[in-house]
Amino acid sequence: MAIVTDQRTRRIAERIGSAEEAPRPSVQDSEPSATGPPEPRTFGYDGEEMNRVWAFVLLGAKDVVFFERPRAKFEDKKRFLSVGAFERWHANRFTEIIDADGKVKCITWAKRWLTSRERRSYEGIEFFPDVNNAPGSEGYLNLWSGFSVRPRNGGVRSYKTFYDHLLTNVCGGNEEHFRWVFGFFAHMVQRPRERIGVALVLRGAEGAGKTKVGEVIGSLFSDHYFLVDDARYVTGNFNAHMATCLLLQADEAVWAGDKAAESRIKGLITSPFQQIEHKGIDPIRLPNYVRLLLTSNETWVVPAGHGARRWGVFDVDKRCVGNYDYFREMDVELDRGGREALLADLLAFDLSSVDLRTIPKTAALLEQKVMSLPPIDSWWYGRLQSGSITRDWGAWPEKKPKREIEASQLYGDYIAVADRIGVRRKSEETAFGMRLKKLVPGLSKALRQYTDDAGNCRRYYVYELPSLEEAREYFVEVIGQPIEWD
Repeated sequence: MAIVTDQRTRRIAERIGSAEEAPRPSVQDSEPSATGPPEPRTFGYDGEEMNRVWAFVLLGAKDVVFFERPRAKFEDKKRFLSVGAFERWHANRFTEIIDADGKVKCITWAKRWLTSRERRSYEGIEFFPDVNNAPGSEGYLNLWSGFSVRPRNGGVRSYKTFYDHLLTNVCGGNEEHFRWVFGFFAHMVQRPRERIGVALVLRGAEGAGKTKVGEVIGSLFSDHYFLVDDARYVTGNFNAHMATCLLLQADEAVWAGDKAAESRIKGLITSPFQQIEHKGIDPIRLPNYVRLLLTSNETWVVPAGHGARRWGVFDVDKRCVGNYDYFREMDVELDRGGREALLADLLAFDLSSVDLRTIPKTAALLEQKVMSLPPIDSWWYGRLQSGSITRDWGAWPEKKPKREIEASQLYGDYIAVADRIGVRRKSEETAFGMRLKKLVPGLSKALRQYTDDAGNCRRYYVYELPSLEEAREYFVEVIGQPIEWD
């Protein structure tokens, strides 16, 4: 005898959609077989397929469902959904099971999968990039997807245009600089979990191919490369994309004067951990494996201090601006096996042959340092470049007695320059003197007095300055690299 199914379940199924879109349970249960209990119908439900696409994960203090579709659009390949969203997605898909009473019962795909002992489940998530695709911590969902291409030996000839772009346009033909840049990317694929505390900065005109460098390298592990053009993707609170990021390319997204971005960027470069926050989910702490590539056509890109150790800065030559055939040829080579050969060469690169923690002292880096100087340092650099103690003096005196200058006069010159360039917070005279002594080691200050013809006595302080050559040598030591003086 047929048994009528639950009326509420039948009404829900009829309201959601047609039979062609999602199979609905029939009005009757399956007939009992002659040899045993009734056979439930699957209506397309496949536990193995569900486990391939979905996983139940504890994320912070909440339970979520991980959704993985490798062939989906980029932003939809890996997502975390609430359990409620997962249940609503499957609310119009039904299957049958045998309940505890031995009767056939109709339930949704979501309920069957969530209550199944074979459900794919994890205690938490981690990002464990590994060149050999090691599984990571037991019981944790590893978000590493591996490389997008298989390495295959083909040599430089397989990607000769990209090789030329790195060597000639990015590194100006300097072999030592090229090995540093190539080693930076090689370290990324060989030792993705090792921090070196440096970032790559490419500065150049629009169309010079600075963005192309990141796009090509990122295509070797496309699921873990992010190209952003808005600061909120670098400094924003909701940074779920950072959880699986190996190479973050910020293209015109930040600038050196943005203090909020400065601290966040420095943290991405050096911090061993980072806070990851999804919308509606508690923040979690994960190891930070992000490598940072900044690309910009601005003059001042990064806040590089005196002894800057984080920034490898290169100016991209503009010789290929508008040369569409050059970049088209590059793409053709890469699509015809160049990526595979490039990955093979990066994996084979001898990392011991280059010190990646020692950044190249390029002219582009020096310019970033000069533009990042605090007001007093910047003023003093201007004095050394001009070869004049103040704007009103002539050439820097050669003999010591003539290199004395009244302290208030030197301070006044700094104030005048600061006013002209719009410095809002100017150092008072005592702080000015303290900073100047750090820029000019051995700087002495002496008390002088002057009596006029009427017998009036005036007392004042003077700075006894070194020679111009000595002052410049001191400043080179402070800035940390050679300077070409005017």
